[in-house]
Amino acid sequence: MFEETKAVLFDLDGTIYYGSKIIDGANEAIDHCRDCGKRVFFLTNNSTKTRRQIFDKLQGMGISCNYEEVITSGYVSALHVLQNDIKNLYVCGTDNLRLELEDFDIKLVSEDEAENLLIGYDPDFDYVKCTIAVRVAKKAKRLIACNKERVFQGEGAKWFPGCGAMVAPIEWCSNRQVDYVVGKPNTLLLETLCDEFDLKKDEVLMVGDTYESDILMANRFGCPSILISDNEYLDTISVGKICEIANIVF
Repeated sequence: MFEETKAVLFDLDGTIYYGSKIIDGANEAIDHCRDCGKRVFFLTNNSTKTRRQIFDKLQGMGISCNYEEVITSGYVSALHVLQNDIKNLYVCGTDNLRLELEDFDIKLVSEDEAENLLIGYDPDFDYVKCTIAVRVAKKAKRLIACNKERVFQGEGAKWFPGCGAMVAPIEWCSNRQVDYVVGKPNTLLLETLCDEFDLKKDEVLMVGDTYESDILMANRFGCPSILISDNEYLDTISVGKICEIANIVF
């Protein structure tokens, strides 16, 4: 499998780092892939930071990478909005998600002007923000979620509610489901990466820690994957620690 691989795609939260701390062996695994002549990319459902901020974070951790190698759900959400000519968009998310969209000259509007809604992860999500999003959702032509992830492993390797914790109450209270989910396990992140860098499905390898996002995305796309987990699944390769990847467990 590894011999035919042209690019290795690493998830970030829980795979490369826990919050502000890099995971033991992560840098060695990345360097090993590059030494083997493979391209390396970083895919994340995290929409709380811009693509530039994620890039800066990786470099600050001593991970050698290029800006174009970072693919985030916020970045791909912006591309989705542009490609589908979605106008009068209201964002329920962080200021950084808004900045990501505005960098593409996407005009964001107020609750009263909104015709479409984008929901992103927001650690400061509260009743007021939920109320506004529900009002927009009830009249919106299109509801988009950056992702619907249940949980992620953040600072101290502890579990935190994911973007699904924002999406679920908005769906429930507005009595409708989101029309499109940009991030994992949907395949748009992989489709975008392969289109941009002229890669084929069987030429990329996904490495992640979450079966229901990273691995299901890879399965749906049709590319091989490695699950970093203490659990074993029949349709994946499971390893205990990312440092084992540096020893070429492929």
